[in-house]
This record gives sequence, structure tokens and C-alpha cells, in this order.
Amino acid sequence: MNMSGIEQTLAIKIKDAISQDLALRDTANEFFDYIETRKNRKIAIDFSGVSSISRSFAQQYLARKQKSRKEIVDVSIPSNIRKMFELIKNQKKEKNFLDRKAIKLICI
Repeated sequence: MNMSGIEQTLAIKIKDAISQDLALRDTANEFFDYIETRKNRKIAIDFSGVSSISRSFAQQYLARKQKSRKEIVDVSIPSNIRKMFELIKNQKKEKNFLDRKAIKLICI
């Protein structure tokens, strides 16, 4: 906290921290490992200037964001990045068509 008692929000431009093309799951992990070491509890991730995001990066980013001890807010998200995040979130909501617990192995 600063002198006035108001906590500062740390702003991070993900394009500058990683790249304009977010591709690897491991890179998302490294990014969140860095975020977790910051003293700030509130983090603003600025997506301006990001051109592309892979499905694996998006999945890992959202998973780590959900598990983070930090209060993370995404800002300036381009429409293609937003659509990928929505795709990942909706995928988790879909039900499995196959009940794996009900499947029995039969040897012939």
C-alpha cells in the first residue's frame, strides 16, 4: 500500500512482456509465475497491440488467471482475442456426450 492507504494497480502490457503473438502454454505459465511474484494484489493486463493468440495459450492463461491469488483485470482486448477467450469459456460449459465412467472394457 502507498502512503494514502490506496493500493496501486500494476499495469502490464502483455505485448511488451511477451510478444504481439501469444502462442505457447509454457509462456502463459512463465507470465503468471512473474505476476505471482509482484507485491501488487491488483493487476491490469493490457492486451492492446496483441495480434494473435493460440488456443493453448488462451486455455492456460484463463486457467492460471482463475487460480491466481491476484485480482486480475483484462483491458483493451482486441475482438479476435476476446472471441478466443469466449470459445474456451464456452467449451468448458459444454457437456460431454460420452460418460466415461459408464464405459466398460470388454475383451474378446
